[in-house]
Amino acid sequence: MKNGTKPMYQQISDDLKRQIATGELAVGAKLPTEMELTKAYQVSRITTKRAVEILAEDGLIIRRPGRGSFVLGEPQKHERKQTAMFGAVVAGIAAPFGQCLIETLSEEVWEREGSLLLLQSHGKPDLEADAILKLKQLDVDGLLIWPSSGEYLGAEILQLIVDRYPFVLIDRQVKGMKTKSVGTNNVKMTKEALAYLFSQGHRDIGFVSMEPSFNSSVEERLEGFIESHADQGIAIQREAWLVDAQVDLLHGQLVDLLQRNPTLTALFVAEYELAVRVWESLQSLGYRVPTDISLICFDSPEELAGGVCFTHVKQDEVAIAKEAVALLKRAIAGDAKPERVLLDGELVLGDTVAVRKQ
Repeated sequence: MKNGTKPMYQQISDDLKRQIATGELAVGAKLPTEMELTKAYQVSRITTKRAVEILAEDGLIIRRPGRGSFVLGEPQKHERKQTAMFGAVVAGIAAPFGQCLIETLSEEVWEREGSLLLLQSHGKPDLEADAILKLKQLDVDGLLIWPSSGEYLGAEILQLIVDRYPFVLIDRQVKGMKTKSVGTNNVKMTKEALAYLFSQGHRDIGFVSMEPSFNSSVEERLEGFIESHADQGIAIQREAWLVDAQVDLLHGQLVDLLQRNPTLTALFVAEYELAVRVWESLQSLGYRVPTDISLICFDSPEELAGGVCFTHVKQDEVAIAKEAVALLKRAIAGDAKPERVLLDGELVLGDTVAVRKQ
């Protein structure tokens, strides 16, 4: 195989591409491991590693940590109808994040002379899988997917990647897999939120969320929380993190968190619905918000019952929806290039942050 005109890793990559093009390595087949390729081509592990990286960069394989690499095949254009039909699978339709997003998706598709078929998963992975299958059976041109939270990405979404089916993920990303996705720059906006808390004199700040590994957006917010402390030279208090909050157990979890960290003056809560429950629990425990403890979160309606508005990061749902439709249009047209678009939000000052009492 050696011809001296190309580096060995390139020759191996070209040979594997040939095998994919001829069907010798079929779509969906598992690529030989780097160790197997090293033995087959009698080269070093570094050489085969680079050859496989080229296949991934060219979008010919998908790499799944712990499971190996799988063949995607050559990009194919999906034939388009005269009037494009878009499918959307969404976690839910409710304020504060979701309602405006879905309304804008519908408007944007309509303005592009298309139609939108929308199904809800209600945050349940099994309903999400059913919805994807139903929309594919209805022969939609492409899919907009706001995934449910879960430890693993649904098998149906993974199958879309293998099949090169045009789709765009909203408010989520898939680590180690190249897809088109759009969402908020969670790291940046969390750092802006923490910078505001710091400016109000807060130094002992807790972090509250559901399991971050179940939701890439929440995981990014934790990353921003950590980076903001590092930027300010403030020590991280990991004992002040509640990253496995559970609705049924939240009251007791907060009691334990506050008892273990009596100097806390503020809590960053990753999601609005959870922030409401934290606020209610604090009230029942005799804490005054924000006099005794401040709260800041992502998303919030104009005001809660009782006239309270959270200080929060407001995500730009209109921009997210418009970008998602634009990305899907490109995917339907045959643009298989992975793209991740991150958009800024806005820090909205409400009633739940006060200057730290000395």
